[in-house]
Amino acid sequence: MSIKVPTSAQGGMDEINVTPLIDVVLVLLIIFMVMTPITVRKMASNLPPPDTEEPPPPPPDQVPDQLMVAVYEDGKIALNLKEGLDEDLMKEITLRLRSKEKKTVFIDAAPNANYGRVVQVMDLVRSAGAENVGLAELKEEGPARLAPGQVLSVPGAPGAAPAPVPAG
Repeated sequence: MSIKVPTSAQGGMDEINVTPLIDVVLVLLIIFMVMTPITVRKMASNLPPPDTEEPPPPPPDQVPDQLMVAVYEDGKIALNLKEGLDEDLMKEITLRLRSKEKKTVFIDAAPNANYGRVVQVMDLVRSAGAENVGLAELKEEGPARLAPGQVLSVPGAPGAAPAPVPAG
């Protein structure tokens, strides 16, 4: 490595001396490499502790007062798996919404259900008093349906059959 010293015959030096620049970049690189692990540890220590005192919210299947309207492919509708006519279900929704603070109703439509029918059901739910109407897709194949003769009972719900007590 030799240094070219300009002479008066050559004129000015036409190359930039990058050695100090490289020195500065290497010093900055070392500083950032040393500071990065400290910064990551400080960020992790500022996170709030996990809240283990409150129990997790119940899964959607265990909420007895949630209103779920199902729209099937054949155009029939059901309120919490109980099929009925539009007028009957509208009256039932109106009665249930009167006692609720949050007037939210979810609609679960089958993938092949008529779009116009789904919109019509949304309008019925709105006119029954629902302030919020949410669309839910619980299963890819569409909403569940009760088998003929099957009765829906939610443990602990009003009017439900008491849960069997194990003998012992």
